[in-house]
Amino acid sequence: MSKFSTAESVALFRAAGALQPERELRNPDLYASRILPWWPPLLASIKIPGLRHVVSRSIRRKWAAGLWYEVIRTKYMDGVLSASTAAGATQVVLLGAGFDTRAHRMQQETGTTSVFEVDQPRMSARKQERARALPRSCVRYLAADLEKDDLAEVLRKGGFDPSAKTVVLWSGVTPYLRREGVDTTLRWFAQQVPGSSLVFDYCWQEVLDGTTVLPEAQTVLQDVAARGEPWRWGIRRGRANELLAAYRLDLVEDLEGTEAQHRYLKRTDGSVQGPIWFFGGFVHAQVSDS
Repeated sequence: MSKFSTAESVALFRAAGALQPERELRNPDLYASRILPWWPPLLASIKIPGLRHVVSRSIRRKWAAGLWYEVIRTKYMDGVLSASTAAGATQVVLLGAGFDTRAHRMQQETGTTSVFEVDQPRMSARKQERARALPRSCVRYLAADLEKDDLAEVLRKGGFDPSAKTVVLWSGVTPYLRREGVDTTLRWFAQQVPGSSLVFDYCWQEVLDGTTVLPEAQTVLQDVAARGEPWRWGIRRGRANELLAAYRLDLVEDLEGTEAQHRYLKRTDGSVQGPIWFFGGFVHAQVSDS
């Protein structure tokens, strides 16, 4: 799928996942197909009633692990967002938002919260253009490069309130950043109001440095490199707590593949769908109350 941008590929996986016949396994993003562009043809085909299910079945056969991984990632991050707003978060920040549709499809959860979408200028402009196909939502689009710009200043100018409890979703971004970009973002988050939440996904560092070789991981690494978007950063397996402690952040959960698969891809008869990518995990962190 290297002919597409990563934002387009991820949205395509979400769109295909939303069309799966098993209700309990579907991706909850029912707007993913609407935000995709009408070109190239594969992206457009998922939008056409007579073709969308054919395309979805094809993606399930050819890129099953990516499709099911995206179902898990979407459900997990949706859950953190819902729980955080229910617990009093009044701001939502989507870092590296890409073609994320949460501000439009989860308006009941976000309610009166302020939603900020941060992305690189070109991607942010594309997102705003494509978002016209979605229900209206009061999103504040902010352009920033997480490796170069002062995120706190960008958000401040956009109306972000540093005194309000916040939930930050960082989906499909950290592997593409250099260590400095991850570090400055985590330092920024650590300065937020106690009880604020951050959720992000990551790749195992062992896969990136070659000490662990997994064929499915190598395929993904080659694919993103072919797009000119190589993966650079990861966490050593089982070391998320150690990473967060350096920023005085609390680890709520470090969810790895097998547990995630059983939590989000279990059928009503008890069987578990797969395959998925098993070379990383999902971290939910919070700013400490102490």
